[in-house]
Amino acid sequence: MPDLAVLIRRVLRIRLALPLIGAVALVGAGLGLPAVAAKTEAVPLDASFNPAERAASMVQVVNADGNGLKGISRAAISSFQVEFVTKGAASASSYEIGRSGRANTHLQITLVGLTPADYQAITDTLHAEFERDLKSLGISVLPTAQVLASPAYVKMAASGKPSPTDTRTKDTWSTVFAPAGLGIYGAGSSSTAFALLAGLTAVSDMSSTLFGNLELAKELDAAVIVVRLVVNFVDLKSSDSSWFGRSSGTATVSGQLAPSVAGGGTMFVQRPGSGNAAMTLQAPLLLSDSAFKEVKDTSSVAANIGLALLSAAISKGGSASVVEKEAVADPAAYRQVVGAGVGTVRAMFMDRLRAGQ
Repeated sequence: MPDLAVLIRRVLRIRLALPLIGAVALVGAGLGLPAVAAKTEAVPLDASFNPAERAASMVQVVNADGNGLKGISRAAISSFQVEFVTKGAASASSYEIGRSGRANTHLQITLVGLTPADYQAITDTLHAEFERDLKSLGISVLPTAQVLASPAYVKMAASGKPSPTDTRTKDTWSTVFAPAGLGIYGAGSSSTAFALLAGLTAVSDMSSTLFGNLELAKELDAAVIVVRLVVNFVDLKSSDSSWFGRSSGTATVSGQLAPSVAGGGTMFVQRPGSGNAAMTLQAPLLLSDSAFKEVKDTSSVAANIGLALLSAAISKGGSASVVEKEAVADPAAYRQVVGAGVGTVRAMFMDRLRAGQ
């Protein structure tokens, strides 16, 4: 069997020649394994990675008044979300000065080979490890049933959805999982494909969750803990991100295929009365590609021909291409690789919590 990195690059590398008239789409979808620069550079999880040594640099702690993490004796996990991205997409469009028409391309890749039980197992294990670690710090963890019975929790849960729930943004489709009994409210229950609405929704979610958790902390007389992580499997980039890309006469989508724990994952602590703290993962944690068995091309030739003809007719010489792929995961390997990844983030969060005690 060929090396997976070579296989992925060979299967996904597509080049369409630029014709004499009109720009034609160019999909440079070389989803290989070398790290691709993102908003924040991904950090590989390899044998040399030491969570205790990396926690201070990779996990930012915002401690509102210095009391958010000090002397916690009772805690309740009120929200525990693990969002698994199952489909990613990216589009690009470009023109060329002096030529008519535009080059348009769209790449979509879907994660297959897994069942809800695989995702749930990762979520349940991570939740149990969080509880174990809190107890190892001498913190009494309230039973989930006691949290569910609180009026403040009932109010927040009523605004959300049961687990698991599907959600999406403009370019990603995901399913969010919570441990048995806990619902999904706040960020994980919101779904929008529009950037402006997404921003407004995020502010609303943050506000309602913040006040709801403060009320819950008072009712339970315990520090309320909220955990949210996002597990991705592909990082797609579009040539639309620069003026040169938009005016080059070619439209390009490229990226990296490998599971990762996305940057921005959080652990929030709300104390009763006053004091709160937030921990945020500052960079994606890039995991091993061994979770994947193969990549399949599932593009529809008929659909691409139809789209190209329509684009040419409308854009007077332009062209378009739609490329569809499937990343086939090995369930056992995926659970092991992703479980290790989210477990490493948990270890860094706990290291920062321990330091703040």
